[in-house]
Amino acid sequence: MKIFKKFLCCLFALTLSGMLLYADILCSFPSEITMYQNQRHKSNLGAGVTISNIPEDLCTSKNEKTVTPAKLGYYDATLKIADTIPFRRIRINVSEQKNIYASGALIGLRIYNKGLIVTNLAPITCGGAQISPAQNAGVLPGDIILEINGKLPKTGDNVSALITDNTTLTLRRGSTVLKIPVEPARDDTTGEIKLGIWVRDSTAGVGTLTYFDPFTNTYGALGHGINDSDTGIMFEVGNGTIEKSRVVSVKKGQRGSPGEICGSFSSQENIFGSVTKNCEAGIFGNMFPNLQPEGTSLPIGVMSQVETGDAAILSTVDGSIKEYKISILRAMPFGSATKGLAIEITDEVLLEKTGGIIQGMSGSPIIQNGKIIGAVTHVLVNDPTRGYGIFIENMLKEAG
Repeated sequence: MKIFKKFLCCLFALTLSGMLLYADILCSFPSEITMYQNQRHKSNLGAGVTISNIPEDLCTSKNEKTVTPAKLGYYDATLKIADTIPFRRIRINVSEQKNIYASGALIGLRIYNKGLIVTNLAPITCGGAQISPAQNAGVLPGDIILEINGKLPKTGDNVSALITDNTTLTLRRGSTVLKIPVEPARDDTTGEIKLGIWVRDSTAGVGTLTYFDPFTNTYGALGHGINDSDTGIMFEVGNGTIEKSRVVSVKKGQRGSPGEICGSFSSQENIFGSVTKNCEAGIFGNMFPNLQPEGTSLPIGVMSQVETGDAAILSTVDGSIKEYKISILRAMPFGSATKGLAIEITDEVLLEKTGGIIQGMSGSPIIQNGKIIGAVTHVLVNDPTRGYGIFIENMLKEAG
């Protein structure tokens, strides 16, 4: 009897966990989706969820699997489980088809943070003793230094020049701004007064340009944000640049060991845009007029047009942009913002060159049925042939 009760308790716990997980998936479905006039779209969004109660006069054709809207505008519909149980109202935005330029070019990124990120606290030898003034005052790794004695520190090298015997730090910790007095200590070795902190003011690296729009001179890249390697804090852009980069070498990815593209970028002449936004969906900014990189004009493919099966990516791994074959394993509008697409590299040439997805390929545009539908974002460390992508819709929403 005890074994049976334990079995029932385990079964109940598993059932409850499954129900909660499914409820979380349902709550993750978007409240608004985009469709294009006179184009076919799937009515099944995955996880057993379908779009129902679509106005009859909206469609030129409709069946149990697809819908083709005929009129522009906003329309209300219902999301149902198994086409039976309604759980949420949804708005359909029917718009005209738009094009952007898919790129795949390797770019160099430089981002200067708005404030200094405290990456670590370090002791100072003062009077023969080890002390940490910043730690004693309550400063924490991950804090953002906005001001030192009322002045903005432009770089990490600028910190020592702003310190006085009685220093006040203006910090941002999460969403809270704090003013913390710190009494610096004089270093026995150098004779300088110090706070006992390590800070980071910028980051640089290579990635892939996903798209650009020559009519608005805007672009999107990477498909995911850039975080500080020590604290995990996402860089808040003070200013930044993107520039043309070249492939120096490629480290092939292996199970448990991510590969990477080693790129070089250093010339001011190669800068072709600014960075204005770093967020979960990628890097965004403005391009300088008449300096657009290489790209191909393609229609935008929305979530309800994405299918499992054959697709391609555009990427630069050997000096020029080339198209490589992939397979879309799952399309998940309800998933993480940057992991809506599960993908697998199937191109033998790319597998031989890189082993699959490697660092630097993030942002490679995903093409299916002649449309740009997303961008590569992550690799599975234990299987570099597989990874994730972001829907292009999510990037464009962040870009405004």
